[in-house]
Amino acid sequence: MKRILCLALVLLMLLPMAIACKKDEEPTGTGNSDVAGNNQGEASTDLLATIPSANYGGKDFIISMQRGSEVIAEELTGETGNDTIYQWLQKINSIYGVNVKGQIPTGDFWQAQSNEASSGNVKTALYGHNAYDIYRAVNAGLYKNWNSMGEMIDLSAERWDQIVNGGLTWNGVLYGLTGDLGYSKLQGAMATYCNVELLDEIGYTTDDLYKMVEDKEWTFDFFQSIVKDYYIDTDYDGKKSAGDTYGFVSTSGNAHDIWLEQFGIAITKVNEVTGKIEPTLSTLENVDVIDMVWSFLHENQGVYSAQGWAASYTVIGPEDAFFSDRRAVMITTRLSYAKQFSEDLGTDAFGILPAPLLNEDQDDYYTKLFDGYTIWGVSKNILDSDVDFIAHITDALCAESSQTVYPKFYDILLKQRYSKDPATAKMVDIVMKNVNIDATFMFSSLLSNYPRIARNLLSVNTAPDLKGAYDGIAGALVTGLETLYSLHTPE
Repeated sequence: MKRILCLALVLLMLLPMAIACKKDEEPTGTGNSDVAGNNQGEASTDLLATIPSANYGGKDFIISMQRGSEVIAEELTGETGNDTIYQWLQKINSIYGVNVKGQIPTGDFWQAQSNEASSGNVKTALYGHNAYDIYRAVNAGLYKNWNSMGEMIDLSAERWDQIVNGGLTWNGVLYGLTGDLGYSKLQGAMATYCNVELLDEIGYTTDDLYKMVEDKEWTFDFFQSIVKDYYIDTDYDGKKSAGDTYGFVSTSGNAHDIWLEQFGIAITKVNEVTGKIEPTLSTLENVDVIDMVWSFLHENQGVYSAQGWAASYTVIGPEDAFFSDRRAVMITTRLSYAKQFSEDLGTDAFGILPAPLLNEDQDDYYTKLFDGYTIWGVSKNILDSDVDFIAHITDALCAESSQTVYPKFYDILLKQRYSKDPATAKMVDIVMKNVNIDATFMFSSLLSNYPRIARNLLSVNTAPDLKGAYDGIAGALVTGLETLYSLHTPE
């Protein structure tokens, strides 16, 4: 299936199960907002005019954040990102007579949330935290089902991500809400960066590669042929090491997670009869794909691959550090890093590409979404009298963000400020066209790390055994899935 999950903002800085199983069965559908078109179905109307009006007399609407400043801007500073957020919040405050307050709690986020839940006096309207942590709130029974939040929030609107939210809904229960509220969801689109100067040494320009992308000739085989032999012993130690320069570098777990999604390969599907998840990773076809990618990462002089987070951040350095040091022709990392690279290298020094196709039979380019974006939850212990208030202002914040914050960040910050030319901006649009993450990534620890099998196999030097890795957790995975369903019990 062609999936469109158009995003916007990538720089300031899941397709879940129900859709993944239909990847080859359905035409592309619009899962959430079209950034460039500013919500195609809603673009001609001020979205705030489509939701109820009210004045809450200055009532606080507190948003507790795990990290970051997506909803924190205390004054105008002249910086585009900050001022856009400030104006967004002030407009909501003015129209609805509220006082939206973003805050980061002192100490441990989860302990603070637990303490508030048990206090009998929940003042926080929304909790925002890493999507991959949603299992913690669900497992602890902290959140209220968004589908029971009444009629003051329209969860069917395009501003709420229909694909991601649908994939995270079991037994009619949705605990973690995804939409155009906040911007960090857009940080995580994984793109391939290329160093213009180093690419020139190999005999290519970004224009050459951009044309290949448009002609659907940007395949894994061609990508591999460019980078696999480019190697310089930069640290002069006479051996391949972390101090050298490579054609392609992959040192973080996130950079090893990308391949199956980029190739349009689903790791789950939904049984049409039972409605439950069925793992689809362990197949002969996927064995071949994993073997192919592993060979690329570990058996080419011009490719440097290391094992996961511990190695990459304490000894070797993440792939973005290689790129900023001009020691990688290409890497794959989040689009948000374009800001860092423009500061370290200059905008003209790099280009941006979508992930390569598995082969020319693949119908479109697909992009892996990092699971660290902010997902939104509401305490199950809120007062009944606050349900409509929280639902209403949450929807208003999302609506206004969708029509003002996202387009500004996407067009001004990403496609103008950090793209070297219109051709690169067009590549960004291609990257953002089909962005996906299987929702099981957000419950990985509950599912014996099933979604991370590919990462674990590809990041180590030992030849991969996909079937063995899957068989080793198959029994526990069944139990984990049943636990997942049991945690999603309707109120």
